[in-house]
Amino acid sequence: MYRVFFERRPTRPRLSRALYDQLTALPPNTEVNVHTVKETYYNAVFLGFKPRTNTVSLLVDRFYEEGGRTLAINAASITSINLPASMRSDSQKQLEDEEE
Repeated sequence: MYRVFFERRPTRPRLSRALYDQLTALPPNTEVNVHTVKETYYNAVFLGFKPRTNTVSLLVDRFYEEGGRTLAINAASITSINLPASMRSDSQKQLEDEEE
């Protein structure tokens, strides 16, 4: 006799280990460029990451007249995160220049 079990809860998309490590190591109030599947947020301020819910909090559009707005996005939708050129070390800039 066989038993079949059905899982009714939807599965959460898995977060890559590299992205998870980057999010957990990133200190709050760091300026980042966040690339998602649908949009890119330039010069956003990283506010925090909640691993339990895979939620990343950002402060975006902070240079506009009304000030910034906070945004919570699912970390699984992030394709990459990088620091703006103004915040990278000189060795990182040289590496990127050599790759181009």
